[in-house]
Formats: sequence, structure tokens, C-alpha cells
Amino acid sequence: MSPLSSLLILALLGSTATQAAPQDSTATQSRHPDTVEVFACDFGPGWDLNYDRWPDRWQRVFGAGMPKYIEAGLVADPTAPGGNCLTVKVNGGGAMLLSPCGSVSETFGYKVESQLRVRGLQHSRVQLRVEFCDDQKQVIETVEGPWFRNTDGWVDCNLGPVSPTDPRVQLARVALVVEPGALTDLSGEASLANVWLGRLPRMTIGSNSAFNVYSSPEEVEVLCDLSGIMDSDPDILFELLDASSQRLDGSRVQFEGRLITERRSKASEIVESNGGERTAYAGRTVWKPPIRKHGFYKVRVSMATDQGLLKQDLINIVVAPPLARPEGGEFGWSLAGDEIPLKFDDLAKLLPQAAINWVKLPVWYDPADARRGDELVMLIERLAAADVESVGVLDRPPGNSEFARRLSGDAAIADTFAVDSSVWLPLLDPVLTRLSMRVRWWQLGADDDPSLSAEPGLQAKVLDLREKLFRFGQEVNLGLGWEWTQETIATGQLPWSFEQMSATPSLTGPELAAYLEEPSRTGMRRWVLVEPLSREQYGLETRARDLVEQMLAAKINAADGIFVARPFDDQQGLMSDAGTPTDLFLPWRTTASLLGGAKFIGHIDLPNGSHNRIFEMASGEFMMVVWGDEPCEEEAYLGDDLRVLDVWGREQLPAGRGEAQVIAVDRLPRFVLGINPAIAKWRMDTSFAAKNIPSVFGSAHNNKLNLHNSFPQGVSGTIEITGPEGWQITPGRSDFKLAAGETFAKPIQVTLPFDASGGLSTVRIDFIVDADRQYRFSVYRDLKVGDDQLELDTYTRLEEDGTLVVEQRMVNYNPEQADFKCQLYAPGRRRQRAQVTRLGESPDIKIYRYPDGKDLIGAEFWLRAQENDGSRVLNHRFKVEQ
Repeated sequence: MSPLSSLLILALLGSTATQAAPQDSTATQSRHPDTVEVFACDFGPGWDLNYDRWPDRWQRVFGAGMPKYIEAGLVADPTAPGGNCLTVKVNGGGAMLLSPCGSVSETFGYKVESQLRVRGLQHSRVQLRVEFCDDQKQVIETVEGPWFRNTDGWVDCNLGPVSPTDPRVQLARVALVVEPGALTDLSGEASLANVWLGRLPRMTIGSNSAFNVYSSPEEVEVLCDLSGIMDSDPDILFELLDASSQRLDGSRVQFEGRLITERRSKASEIVESNGGERTAYAGRTVWKPPIRKHGFYKVRVSMATDQGLLKQDLINIVVAPPLARPEGGEFGWSLAGDEIPLKFDDLAKLLPQAAINWVKLPVWYDPADARRGDELVMLIERLAAADVESVGVLDRPPGNSEFARRLSGDAAIADTFAVDSSVWLPLLDPVLTRLSMRVRWWQLGADDDPSLSAEPGLQAKVLDLREKLFRFGQEVNLGLGWEWTQETIATGQLPWSFEQMSATPSLTGPELAAYLEEPSRTGMRRWVLVEPLSREQYGLETRARDLVEQMLAAKINAADGIFVARPFDDQQGLMSDAGTPTDLFLPWRTTASLLGGAKFIGHIDLPNGSHNRIFEMASGEFMMVVWGDEPCEEEAYLGDDLRVLDVWGREQLPAGRGEAQVIAVDRLPRFVLGINPAIAKWRMDTSFAAKNIPSVFGSAHNNKLNLHNSFPQGVSGTIEITGPEGWQITPGRSDFKLAAGETFAKPIQVTLPFDASGGLSTVRIDFIVDADRQYRFSVYRDLKVGDDQLELDTYTRLEEDGTLVVEQRMVNYNPEQADFKCQLYAPGRRRQRAQVTRLGESPDIKIYRYPDGKDLIGAEFWLRAQENDGSRVLNHRFKVEQ
């Protein structure tokens, strides 16, 4: 933004045709036709009318680190664009070169194009920046370009399009800054060449909401503000897109602009541009997108004039479904260490809509900034009224304090508190006095800062800090950062109440679950971080699933606080850097709304094996979260009033099929509400007493079916058990009667056919239960053929000569060794045999070969291993893979 302003200044300086360098034809062709050249400078003879090797009307700043002996001036350089440049010779110090001031108008945008060369530096660094000033040349805003230590020859150094935002800004100047490092560079140089500043029309897209989150589609309005356009009636195209950027609708609007004039400063030292006299127009148009249902949307706005497309821009919009936020829950946002782009007033409106009950706030403000303190107090009180608990985070001291300047940029909280308390306590006392009666939870250090927990004598250290910080007897809960891999303190009364757990790199859902399975200390709360994946590296479906999986893992394993890290982040956040929702806002909100305050119950077996988790919500309603590795349909009776929500919070009713409902399952989790609690518990409590069936065929094996009546009344009914084809289960059908809460074990016998496959097989148990009314449903359970003592696996590969190789691997974990006769059946091929002798824990490997194996790819093989002097038989079926 500032480089454009600086170029504007230069442009103002160069007001004659002799001063302007010839435009590069490629650059000219790439610029929009509505661009007005404000300034072009090649640092040639026209910029040094008095031949003193210094560009006319430029200034140089001297002071600490910027000595007068540093050489700077105009240089003729045939390698430079235009043949000349402005060069600083680095010799043990830094420098700052300032262009003349130019008038700046908020009506326009500005773009700077220049070339920069930096060479020979090891410790110093170079930057181009723009300072926006008031009419007294007091700096109001600064926009900085990237830092350079060395470049590979001349490189483009462009900024913009940008424009000033503060209404006090009237002037702008460009600065070339050479900043010395901790060690001295005695040689090296920085050169600036061929500076061009252009004025562009401005198009700003917004909405009638400060953060673009709505509760009703009818509320949404998209605003397009245009300023500085040469065409009084350009076409504005509005397009409504879904989360995957597919176009849903669109509308073209004819813009009617009003004539504007550019504000000018007329002081004699101000350089004026050549293009300011051209007619320009400004105005606003409003579009109500035809959104018909809740969800995440994008609106793309394009402006075209007679000369072509000027600009395209996108904004994100969320229309949030009416989900009730739980009164108490574990989910929160951590704003510690995050840039907060919203005003506190807007933040107070947004956070309750994000379905959170906790928020971490950086509260160490400058005691002299009374307004900041008032805003914090007001925010905390408004959040408390909305049942959002605030956590005060003490991380870094105020940036303008002498103490902050003494600390390194990467100083941890342990470094801060290692300094004598007479330095930092006066900065904290006014903050704590103001907030400690309103904030009951305090965290020492950022979320990913475990430095304090690694301090020697930790308990005494934290106790001392507690007494210093809260010496007036406030009842507060204190917490600190803790690494998952760090050893815990097992005994003693600890002076802190919670530990913010973290890991580097961040954890996936399964990894988080594994850490949470480790027992926590008695009375110690564990808070965890949910860290979404990057948009640059992963698609929406993967990111949304990972987010929900992390939230589920934390919830299932009883984390006391579940905070999303850096919610305002373009790459990983729920909101963008600008404070508008991203495509993960609704998945977070939906999951937090439904899981907040809920209790994990367990899971049930579904016909197609979809993953699921059952929760009892704070309202007492049962809910199932269901997802799959591949899309499928799950047909089961789960309740009379089911409704299904996707991660966007959109609701639909499942299709019915007889007594059952059909739930469409996808990789993205879905939430099934209205689960019948008694049926869900019945499903979870039904089990076989023995999970394994001996691999002995033709003989009856005793087992029991365990039942528990989860209805609040006595029930009766029938059971019918169906196994895989060929299995005999007796009795296949039987009656039962159970009192409320009664448990019963039903004896059964299972007889396997001679070709029953080893491993897991699914058994269906059909129930008819007469309770308050009659219920019909099925329960699925797996029985394993085999005793877990024998292991049989096969692997296939196709060799270069076309031979199919089948590798058989057997292991016997029983202390008694055994012999087996193996037979491998392949469709259309001769049976092959192998003998396994004295099989023990060392793997036994046998190889089978089939010529012309390509013809067998995808075919099903049957491997039968029969114990020589025993009754065990292993049947193993597999498909040939290349």
C-alpha cells in the first residue's frame, strides 16, 4: 500500500516529460487501461538538475545507526533498468532515504512498480516502505515491503494496489531503508531503480455485517463500493458460489456513478501528479444474493469497463442454521498470540454465534491506555452475560514498553518472569487490579509455550508468581503450557489448576486421542488445542473431516477444555485474517453446538461397518456422529424421529425402508439426532460371551448371547440369530422376557461348515421387543473363527516372466508346536499342496507358483490348512492382487 504512495510522491516530483523514463512495453501491456500514471522516475539527469549526485527534493535521515559518513547518491549503471539508480554504500551503518511528499486521496488505489538490487550484505537488510502522513508530515500509517539481504541481480519490488485508510492521511512518501544488523557489514550496497507509480480505481467488496455471519438468508446484502473509475456506468457482475467455488447464481448490475474530484495538498513542497485532472466517478451498489438454505457461500464480484475487466474480488458468507448453543461446554477459541481483526464490539457479537463457551484473550495492555482497559472490561462483561468464560492470557508485555524492547522477539514466558519482578510487576498491577475481579481463569504464556513448566523448582516458582500476581486474595484458577511428552508431576498440592497441552508438530485426531488416553493427575484439568490443516496443502473435505475428528477425539477422551488455535488465520483459521468466516467456520460451529456439554456413551455396529460415536446431549437427547472411509448407506432402525445434519448444519430427514431408516454416509461426518436411547443402549449392551469360535468344523461350540433391558419397563419379545451361509446357530429363534434393567445370558450353540473362512464374520441378531410399543431392529456382532493362537496370511505378486507368486505365512503362538497340511485352490488350476512342520512362533513361509498368472488377477483363491494330529482347520479366502 505504501509503495504506491511513495511512487506517487516520485511521480509528483517528475512533472515534465523529460524526467519520465520510457515505459517498458511489457509492463504497459499488463496494466489495466484505466490506470493513470502518476509518476515515473529513472533517476536519470532530469532528477539531478544541479549535478550534485543527489536526486532533487529527496531527503536523508540521520541519527542512531544512520551516520553521515555512509555514502549514498545517484549512480550511472548500465545494468540498471533505465541506466541509472539510487545507491547506498553500506560501510558499518544504516541509512534512510525519503522521497518528497505527494498528495494522496482515499478515492483511489495506487500501485508501485520498481526494481531493487541488494548485494554483498551478510548482517544488514534492506526494505522499501511507504509512510502515510498528515498535512504536518506526521506519520500516521506505515506499509512495509519485504526485507532483502541479497538479490540475484535486479528484482521487481512491487507494492499494491493499496490506499490509505486513516482519514487524517493527506501525504505519502517512499522510504528506502538500510537497517544494520547485530554485526557490522563493512561492504555491500543497496540500489533502487525505475520507480513507477500508477493510480487505479478502487473496488471494495463488503457486506452489511461486520463479520459476514448471518442467521437468515434474507438478511444478506453484498456491498460494492467503487471509486476513481473513468467509466460512469461500468458493468458489475455478482456471482454466488458454493464452498467448492461452483457457480449457483449470478446477476449483472449497471452501475451509476457520481462525479468525484481528488483532494489535493497545495503546499509548495508537495509534488502534484499529471493525471489528477481526468474525470473520475464513485458510487455504491447493493446485491441480495438468492441464498435459499443455510451454509457457506462465496460471492465473486467483477467490474468491467469499456476497456476491459478491472478487478475481481471474493468475499465469504456464512448463513448459520439455528442450532442452540449449550449453556456449558468445553469448546473455545484461543485468541492468545492471534491478531484480532475485529472491533471488540463486533467480537462480542461473533463469539456466541461460534458456539463457544470459552475464549482466551491477550490482556496485558499498556496501563497508560485507559481506553483499551475499558474496552476489555466491556468485552469480558458482555461475554459473561452470553455464558462465555474469559481466560486472561499473560504473554508478552506491551510493545511500547521499555521492558518489551529489552526482550528478544522470541522470548518465552519463562524469560519474561526471569527478570526481577520490580521490572514487570508495575506493568501488570494495573491490569490485574482492573480485571482480576472479572476474570477467574488466567494462563501464563501462549498456548504453545511450555517454557515455564520446564523451570527448575516449578512448584515454588509458580507459587511465588501466584502470590505476586494475585496478592489481594482473588479466587482465580491459574494455568500454564505443558508439552504432551513432558514428564508430569505426580504428587503434592499444585499451585496451578490447568495445563494447556501442546505438541510440535500439531496432532491429528488419533494422535490426540492416544495422548489423552494417558491418565491425568487427580484434580488437574487438561486443555487441548485443535489445529486445522492448511488450505494450501489439503482440500476442504480432508480439512473438515480432520477438524471434526480432532474435536471428537478431545471430547471422547474427556478433555476439560478444547480450544481452536489461531481462529483468525487465512491458511488454517475458522475466520480469515480480515475477520470473515472461512469454510471451516460451520463445521466447527455445528460440532461444538452438538457436542458441547455432551457425554460420550459408546458406539454401535452398523451393517456396513461405518464409524460412529454415540453421545448423550445436555438435553438428554441421544445423538450419533457417523462417517465412513467410502460412501455407503446404513439401513437400521435408530428411532422414530431421526433427523440428520451435515457439518454445515443443514438438516434433512432420512429415507424410510420398512421399520428401518436409511442413513447416507460419506467421508464427512454427519450428525444423527433423535436416536432412541433405549434402543441405542440395547444395541451397545448386546454381546456374545465368547468372541472366538474354535476352527473345528462340524462340531457344536457353546456360547452365550448377553442381553440387557435398557427400557424403563419390563419387556418381552423374540430373538432370531442369522450367521454367514452354512453356519448353524441353535436355537435360531427364541423368546425372552426381561424386567426393567435385567441382564440375561441366552445359551446358544454354533456349528461351522467345513469351508468356513477364518477370521471375523458378521452375525445378525434380529429383535422384536414389546415395550411401550413394539420395536423391530437388528444388531450386528462379529465372531472370529480361530483361537488367536494361529496366524495365516497370504501375499501375491506378479513376476516379470508372468508367473503369479503366492506367499503363505503361518505363525503358531501356542507353546505346543503343530504340523499342518496346506492345500491351495485356484479357479481353473490344479490344486497345490504344502506341508508345514513343527510350526512355532518363528514364521513359516511357503511359496506357490502359477504360470500365466496375469489371467488370475482378481480371482478368489481358497487356502485350507488342516492340523495333522488335531482338529483345527484354517480356511482363508483371498483375491489375487498384482
